[in-house]
Amino acid sequence: MPANQTAPVKRTTVVVADLTRSLAFYRDLLGMDVFFEGDIGNPGASGVTAVDCEDLRMVVLSVAGSELGMVGLMEIHGVKPPLAATQWDKRLKTGEAILVIPTENMQSLHEKMVAAGVCVVTPPTRIVVPGRPEIHEMMVRDPDGMVVNLTQRGPLR
Repeated sequence: MPANQTAPVKRTTVVVADLTRSLAFYRDLLGMDVFFEGDIGNPGASGVTAVDCEDLRMVVLSVAGSELGMVGLMEIHGVKPPLAATQWDKRLKTGEAILVIPTENMQSLHEKMVAAGVCVVTPPTRIVVPGRPEIHEMMVRDPDGMVVNLTQRGPLR
């Protein structure tokens, strides 16, 4: 790899307020698998987060054991002063990150998310781009407000 380039994105990590609640979304609703789970003490925890904290708990999720495209969930403990919660609503904001995840069962996921009380930003929507295969997209917010864009090629299932 040339010195001025990077490798593909390995993981996106989301700072979460409640790891159990976030696992219910990513693991239980989306079906991701726990790849790694562990605690990180100091000085590492404060060093990597740039906040004064006691420690942090990290869970890394993957799909089918892939080490690319993983999702990390980081719960930081004992922060002084406490971290501010992200203010969010259904409307997207400039600079906001969107985690894009492909699926083959969007309709079923939509039904499960509505039943679980997930904030659905946009329901499954058919998108037509000339010369490209049909695609459906749905945007939801995870428990901490991160936008998750689910995509499905072909007819809605």
